[in-house]
Amino acid sequence: MTDSNRATELTPAPTKLGLALELFSSMRFAIALLTLICIASVMGTIVKQHEPLANYVNQFGPFWADVFASIGLYKVYSAWWFLLILSFLVLSTSLCVARNTPKIFADLRTYKQDMREQSLLAFGQRAQAVLTDSPQAAAQRLRQQLLGAGWKVKLQERQTALGSAWMLAAKAGSVNKLGYLAAHSAIVLICLGGLFDGDLIVRAQMFFNGKTPYANAGLLQEVPEQHRLSERNPTFRANLLVAEGTQSSTAVLSQSDGVLLQELPFAVELKKFVVEYYSTGMPKLFASDIVVHDKQSGEKFAARVEVNHPVSYRGIEIYQSSFDDGGSSVRLRAIPIAAQAKAFAVQGVIGQASLLSQGHIPGGELTLEYTGLRVINVENFTAEEEQGVDVRKVNLRALIDTRMGAANKTAQSRHLRNIGPSVSYKLRDAAGQAREFNNYMLPVDTGDGVPVFLWGVRESAAQPFRYLRIPADAQTSLEEFARLHAAFLDPRMREQAVQRYARKAIDPRHPKRAELMQQLALSARQTLALFCGDQVLPGDKALAGLQALSDFIEMRVPQQERSNASAVLLQILQGSLLELAQLARER
Repeated sequence: MTDSNRATELTPAPTKLGLALELFSSMRFAIALLTLICIASVMGTIVKQHEPLANYVNQFGPFWADVFASIGLYKVYSAWWFLLILSFLVLSTSLCVARNTPKIFADLRTYKQDMREQSLLAFGQRAQAVLTDSPQAAAQRLRQQLLGAGWKVKLQERQTALGSAWMLAAKAGSVNKLGYLAAHSAIVLICLGGLFDGDLIVRAQMFFNGKTPYANAGLLQEVPEQHRLSERNPTFRANLLVAEGTQSSTAVLSQSDGVLLQELPFAVELKKFVVEYYSTGMPKLFASDIVVHDKQSGEKFAARVEVNHPVSYRGIEIYQSSFDDGGSSVRLRAIPIAAQAKAFAVQGVIGQASLLSQGHIPGGELTLEYTGLRVINVENFTAEEEQGVDVRKVNLRALIDTRMGAANKTAQSRHLRNIGPSVSYKLRDAAGQAREFNNYMLPVDTGDGVPVFLWGVRESAAQPFRYLRIPADAQTSLEEFARLHAAFLDPRMREQAVQRYARKAIDPRHPKRAELMQQLALSARQTLALFCGDQVLPGDKALAGLQALSDFIEMRVPQQERSNASAVLLQILQGSLLELAQLARER
């Protein structure tokens, strides 16, 4: 009893720190963290990351879009809770490795040959045998057999009460225990890579060094120092925009509320950008011939950067991410939409801007920003199957075959076509508000046999382009549309078109021809006025086009007669516009 009590008193009670270390280094804690990371990775795979907020609002609705944004679901891999889980996993795995490494290396060095005979007899798996030869000869014979089988053997001579004896200890597979250290060390290394790649170092500099994102516009050299990261920054992921014939040494890190500038220890000069295409017009190769200029030593060397083939220098990997126009000269012709405006031409360079005076634009000055020029645009013109499927014509074997086999096999055919160059630009007013435009230079046949010019516009980068389709004339130009548009805005020409339409529509032999012509002219005049927006309906905004005609029918025509009224108004509109187009051609 005395010895037992004394042993109990000498056993120290576990402390809170010891319990915490035991928990952090336990297997169940690491598995729980790995489960959370897997769940977060699944969410980051399902939900597109780093999209504009408006895209998430359209997808999830305003309420859930705000909820998901508050928990960082749109930037999972750089969210604070994801980095915290990774940090705890690094801590847990590191403690586990630190706790077990001394034991593993001790097991690698020891043969446990100091065990007593009573300890060996206590083993559950044991065997006993009587050997006829002497102890030394038996030990040497067993040693050679074990060595031949790949075991490591160590002999120890002992003196016992019965005389000289030999202790033979052998072991095999000890190196397998190094796999435990390698696997856990690999987990630590991967998690550290995730922490460094998840903006942890950048956030630490923002927290401890007072670095803040820059949210204003201006030149890079004018950005203050508190928005710049030094060349000693150990990890970052930034974009470097370089035009042909220029060089740059300042990269841009995009943040949720602005940008940070990363100074590089070298400058990248772009000599030439190379792009190659397949016969379908799809890009085949993107490559940049660059020259790297070291700031410290003045050394420079040439290299080529391709997709998936980066250039490494001073620990920084330079990838080919995307490409854009680097400063092509463009000449644009502005076609007037308002009656008081006149057509004019403007010339500029991609990446620069021009000022449009009040003489060109009624209502105030605008800044024309040339944002992009794409000489090749490859689009998919595969027709959608809208008709039902006849089950009698379904080939089940062929249907299964289209969905089995290689991963690049697809059940839908793709009709890729190059529709020519396009130019994009922005019109910005004095208040800084801008609209973005994307116009295709050649007419495009969208599938109905009528080539049209596509003019796109959107209010912000988060919205898709809405396209105006202008039909091309017989000379594949816009001259016919420009003439018709100018005539449409001229009240005198509209009146002449109305009179000509009324004269042609009424039979000359009709006894009440004069009265019918007057009524038809009144209807055609009102229809054109609604269509061009000159006549505003009561209680409505200034509408035009077919929407104005639809609102007029809903307000003035009983519901049971609306179908017939719509057909009559469309026939009057078509005939009047045809006469207006003929007048424009005659002039």
